[in-house]
Amino acid sequence: MRYLITGILLLLITSCASRKVAIVKEDTKITIDSTSVVRIDRTSNVNNNVYISENTEEFEIKPLDTTKAFIYNGKSYFNAVLKHKKSNKVLVDTSKKIVSKNVLKQVSKSKQETKSIKNKTIDKKANNFVYLWLLLIPIGMYLYRELKNKILL
Repeated sequence: MRYLITGILLLLITSCASRKVAIVKEDTKITIDSTSVVRIDRTSNVNNNVYISENTEEFEIKPLDTTKAFIYNGKSYFNAVLKHKKSNKVLVDTSKKIVSKNVLKQVSKSKQETKSIKNKTIDKKANNFVYLWLLLIPIGMYLYRELKNKILL
């Protein structure tokens, strides 16, 4: 019986301190949405300045009477009719082209980021059963006196 009581006392004296573990898990989700608008205004001018000059000379020689001769530029012609046409043509192209381009462009960007933070905290209370060992000294002295008195009597 005494051994049973001392065993229970030893278990009570040497027990562990209580310990609490708190785990905090945080999930943070960051979402960034951005939209930007780009406007492009472009105007281009194309000027055409084209001058085409065309000079033509036209000679027509027809025989009219074959008995009479005629000389033109060192050549002799007999009884002919001479027609001479001279023409100057000038073509002018001064056209202008104006090309304008207006663009409105919208660009959307989205970014999603997820962060997971795990925080573990341990809360351990102090072990006060260590001081119960000091109680064993008076208990041991008491048991020693009791045993000494029984053996010696």
